[in-house]
Amino acid sequence: MSVFRTVVRTLQENGQDAMAPGVILWRDHNVDIRNRSRLIVESNQKAVVRIQGQVTAAYDAGAYDLNTPNNPVSNFFSRLGYGGNVPWLAEVIFASLARFEARSVGVSQSSELIPLQYQVAYYFQVQDPVKLIQSVQFNGVFYTVNELSLYISPIIDQAVSQVLNNVSIKEVYASLHKISEAVTAALKLNLGEIGVNLLMSRVIRIEPEDETLRRVIQLNGLGLDINTAVRARLSELMALRSDPAATNMLLGVPYYPMNIIMGGGGLAQMLPQTQLIPSSAPQAQQAQPKQQQPQQ
Repeated sequence: MSVFRTVVRTLQENGQDAMAPGVILWRDHNVDIRNRSRLIVESNQKAVVRIQGQVTAAYDAGAYDLNTPNNPVSNFFSRLGYGGNVPWLAEVIFASLARFEARSVGVSQSSELIPLQYQVAYYFQVQDPVKLIQSVQFNGVFYTVNELSLYISPIIDQAVSQVLNNVSIKEVYASLHKISEAVTAALKLNLGEIGVNLLMSRVIRIEPEDETLRRVIQLNGLGLDINTAVRARLSELMALRSDPAATNMLLGVPYYPMNIIMGGGGLAQMLPQTQLIPSSAPQAQQAQPKQQQPQQ
């Protein structure tokens, strides 16, 4: 432990800033923070000093001298009374005032129990760092946007589901403004309780989880009726498997394989008039060897 006073700031000696993009809070857990240590707070930060678990002060941008009970004299007597452990533990927690973006994804369902994927983006800024520090838990020295997103995701899921569960699949996009309003109200209330100001939120995407249903809705939106859209999607899947009946599925025309037409006996006469038998079929029949007449 050094006997000299230290400089407490987020800018490290190697030129890197501990408040990297995506970092909301950073805790300087340094045992060398002592009385009259120099605290430097950058223009886009706030600093909160906590001594023995108790928040003692919050500082805006500027330079300050810390008043802590940690000094060489008190450390000497504390070591005698506490078996070598110094109880004067002071730490500085820096909060970034930058504007952050977070995204939350999840799955809800419509009134027909059709699974729907959604994605919500919201933008926020720390307003009260003391309230935020008292409301969150550190998993190390950093508290990031991802950790805040994990905390707020269940709240967004509840707000989205309150609207989606009561509308049909056809009314989802017509109810998009209701979903956005519900999400904004829930975020503003819950983020405000932990000292974070919501700047804006928006629903980026809502679509069926099933890829086939998603494709049918897209084709229907392009002007195809629902039956044609379903056949077009099935035709696309069949074409990916090199199925020769893919074109027939798209046109809505029955498909009869060649081996059935040629070896089906009277099946060829029973085919609908719209079915075109390939012209190579008669030639194939003529190519077959004639049966020999039995000798008398």
